[in-house]
Amino acid sequence: MRVLIVRPSALGDTLMLTPALCQIADKVELTLLGRRPGIDFLNPFLRHCLDYEKGGWHTLFLENPNCKDLPLPEVDRVISFLSDPGNKGTKGLKVCLKNIPIFSFPPFPPKKEKIHVALYLASCLEKSGLPVNPEEAIEEAMRRPLFGKNELSRSGSIVVLHPGSGSKKKNYPPEFWLDLIRGKALGLFHKRILLLGPAEEEWYQILAKGLSGVEIEIVHSPDKDRLLSLLKNASLYIGHDSGITHLTAMLGTQTIGLFKDSDPLQWAPLGLDVTVISDVKSPKIIYKKIKEKLQQ
Repeated sequence: MRVLIVRPSALGDTLMLTPALCQIADKVELTLLGRRPGIDFLNPFLRHCLDYEKGGWHTLFLENPNCKDLPLPEVDRVISFLSDPGNKGTKGLKVCLKNIPIFSFPPFPPKKEKIHVALYLASCLEKSGLPVNPEEAIEEAMRRPLFGKNELSRSGSIVVLHPGSGSKKKNYPPEFWLDLIRGKALGLFHKRILLLGPAEEEWYQILAKGLSGVEIEIVHSPDKDRLLSLLKNASLYIGHDSGITHLTAMLGTQTIGLFKDSDPLQWAPLGLDVTVISDVKSPKIIYKKIKEKLQQ
C-alpha cells in the first residue's frame, strides 16, 4: 500500500504522527508532505518526504491547481490533515489525484474532546484503512524511545534547558528561567546547557546578563545533528510544551515538561521518563516540584 499523508505543521504537531508511523513503517510505503524540520526527524519511518514550502503546493488552493508541476508521488490513497475551512486544498488534491481515495480530517481533535493528539492522528489513519492500532501505538511510545535506542553514552550530569516554544502564552518569562538556573534545584548537574531557538533570540541579552558568572553553555539554533547530540547526551531536559520537548521525550531522555497554557491530556510528551508540571502558577512551587522529582 502506498500512502501520502499531508500534514504541513510545526515540529511538535508533526511529531505527533510518530507513534502511528513507527508502528506501520514496515507495512506501508509512506510519503509525508509536511514542513521542516518535522519531516527531517520522521524520515526514518518514510519512503519519501516532501517539503510543503517547496514545489508549488500552494497551487492546490487555487481554482485551477497547476497539477502537472507538482511533485506528486504515485499512491493508492491520501490522508490529509490540512487546515482548510473552505476545503479548497482537498478539492485541489482531488483534481490532481483523480480516482485516488482522499480521506480528510481536521489537523487536531476538538478541544472539548479529551483525547491525546497522537492518539487522534493514529485513529484517523486507522479509519483511513491503514493497519494502525492506535492504543497500542501510544502504549509503545511510553515503553521505548521511538527514535531508536539512545546510543550515546552520557558523560557526567548534563541538563539541557529550553525556555521557548511556538507560542508566548506557553512560556514562563526569562526571570523564571534565571531563577531556576541560579537556584538549588539543579545543584546536582555539573554541566548546564541553555538551548535557544529563533523565537528566543530576543531573550539572549536578558539571559546572558542575568547568567553572568554562572557556568553555563548557551547554544543557538543548532542543526539537526547537533540538536540530537545535545538531547541524547543529556541526563535531564526541562522545557515548555514545544516541539523540542516532544522530540526529547521520544528520544528517551528524562524530560520535565512545563505546561503553562496547554492541556496535558492532549499534548503531554510521550516517552519513557516524562514528568509534566501543569496548573501551577507559583514559580517557587515549580522549583520545588522539579527538586522533588530529581531527588526520587
